[in-house]
Amino acid sequence: MPSNAGEKQERHLFDYLRFERGCLQVIEGDRQVRNFLGMKGMLKCADALGLHQPLNAAGPRRVTVAESKGTDMDSAVEQLGNAAAGVFEKFGRETKVDLLVMVPTLQERPSGALSPGHGYRVDPLKTGRNKFTLQESMGGPPVLAQPRVTCQEWIGWSTQVASLRIVVLVLNDPTP
Repeated sequence: MPSNAGEKQERHLFDYLRFERGCLQVIEGDRQVRNFLGMKGMLKCADALGLHQPLNAAGPRRVTVAESKGTDMDSAVEQLGNAAAGVFEKFGRETKVDLLVMVPTLQERPSGALSPGHGYRVDPLKTGRNKFTLQESMGGPPVLAQPRVTCQEWIGWSTQVASLRIVVLVLNDPTP
């Protein structure tokens, strides 16, 4: 049984991938994700990979790269980016990769914008309750947050990874 809020949120993320996103296999935990992708060292890596079809299935793959986070979105952007690059390295450029970060709640900023953490805000999606697009918001107009690849062996995937949208899923209803 999970003992703290972070572990409970992580368990909720794994269950979400299975039961809401329909993933047939979920690689749970950053250590297992690193091993599955063949990542060397202790670089930042996502908490989960959701595989939408069997490993031996023919054709392009669909993978959800997911991270459970509090408010440190800078770290989440790097963790998602490294894992996404590893997915492209393992399965090829035709792979459809979805990026997801689960947060416990959003804070309303003085501007009225909702934020999961410092330097970021979210824009609501029309695809379901409590789903948002992550945006960087450092003083100027907000721009889509770009996942970052810091794993040197996969740096060649940076352009493809940076074009991916990061979806924020909020556990608790963000509307007052």
